[in-house]
Amino acid sequence: MRVVHAGFKKMLCAWKRLRILRRYSSATGRGSHKHRVTCTSLFLPRAQPDSQQASIKSHKLLLDAGLIRQSSAGVYHLLPLGLRVLERLVVLVNHHMEAIGASRMALPILNPATLWKKSGRWETVGSELFRLKSNTGAECCVGPTHEESVTELVASELTSHRQLPLRLYQVDRKFRDEKRPRGGLLRCKEFWMKDMYTFDVSEEAATATYHEVCEAYESIFRTISLPVMRVNAATGNIGGSLSHEYHVVSPVGEDTLVLCHSCGRGFNKELLSTVVGGVEGDCLPGCPQTSPRECRLEEVKGIEVAHTFYLGTKYSSLFGANFSDHTNRERLCEMGCFGIGVSRLLQAVVEHSCSVHGSEGISWPLSITPFTACVLPLTTSPEDPSDSLMVKAHQLYDRLSEEACPGHVILDDRTHLTMGARLRDSQRLGYPCTIVIGHKTGEGEYEVRLAKKSGLETCLLTEHQVHQTVHDLYTLATNLD
Repeated sequence: MRVVHAGFKKMLCAWKRLRILRRYSSATGRGSHKHRVTCTSLFLPRAQPDSQQASIKSHKLLLDAGLIRQSSAGVYHLLPLGLRVLERLVVLVNHHMEAIGASRMALPILNPATLWKKSGRWETVGSELFRLKSNTGAECCVGPTHEESVTELVASELTSHRQLPLRLYQVDRKFRDEKRPRGGLLRCKEFWMKDMYTFDVSEEAATATYHEVCEAYESIFRTISLPVMRVNAATGNIGGSLSHEYHVVSPVGEDTLVLCHSCGRGFNKELLSTVVGGVEGDCLPGCPQTSPRECRLEEVKGIEVAHTFYLGTKYSSLFGANFSDHTNRERLCEMGCFGIGVSRLLQAVVEHSCSVHGSEGISWPLSITPFTACVLPLTTSPEDPSDSLMVKAHQLYDRLSEEACPGHVILDDRTHLTMGARLRDSQRLGYPCTIVIGHKTGEGEYEVRLAKKSGLETCLLTEHQVHQTVHDLYTLATNLD
């Protein structure tokens, strides 16, 4: 009986200690089983002096906001918030690719030279291709695209028309030995790309696939409110009979586009055999007008964010990607390939934001913003865990992250910085909603700063209104259609 009684006393003492700990943690906000995402727990460096050397506004803003840092010429670190935006772009891409029946996979980065020599691209790509040798002397390359690799793979498994169509894609790092990397993520040696490869039974089916993927790309750009111009383009060393590029019109773009305001068509200038512009030259191919003056041609610069190709049987004939049709005849696959420069798209969004809203801060589309809401406490005792404003900030953070906006709230606990500095950082980082925990909070009101297209809007809201506002933003941010 003594042993049982002693054990019961220990259990009772432990239970009392647990109650005290729970009471303390509910009062101070500490001891929560969930880790709070805070600015001090992230690697979030502030404005970099070297960013003044960046000639493009979006490049400077990405540096100042602490989203990227340069490692070497054309090579960049993606810091936590930058990677978070990139990953949200990838989630968006995955959503729209799954909607058209595409499957994600991962192809090897290292490609044997034999594959590229078979397609002829080992010689035609030139010095931009990273080439290396294994310790046995075997030549290989770091694949900037994977037409050869994926076609060889499919050819080794494909037998029947019942296995088609196939829509395979990956999102991975790509490498290109750029001679003059510039513009931050716009042209660099290492970048993130989504590349997709399609296999169909006929030219008609492949053409339908081509248009379906193009529509999915346009849906992606609409979701992030990015105005994109589709233009006819050269097929280059990838090949094929049809190609389109998607450009964000911007003076910092490297491509020259020729647009017709009469018929709405556009061409990459390198595709046109004659110089067209204003009065001189020819009308664009396919334009119903009969004279350049009627065409109302205009030359603009563009940032290429996506490229689509109809390949036909160029690669399937080289690598034997054939199948038996319903009459048991051997036929070659009709192929297409499609790419989105994901890291370039990230900076193109920022560049467009600068052109519309200025360069004071990033105006992210809700679907890719790093965090939907930022809780920002004004505190006079940063080292005191019982500081009332910090306690209220913890409590609001916990309620928002559990109920209104799970996984999309950040707490700016950098109390060693002034309130003004933290508010400027909040604007620079582009949080859609910043909630200031100040002296009015004791009266049941919160100062809320909302980043809108028309500019920054400040208002006083009750806690219920804060919950509803943040939840509404979260609902919009997680709607990927």
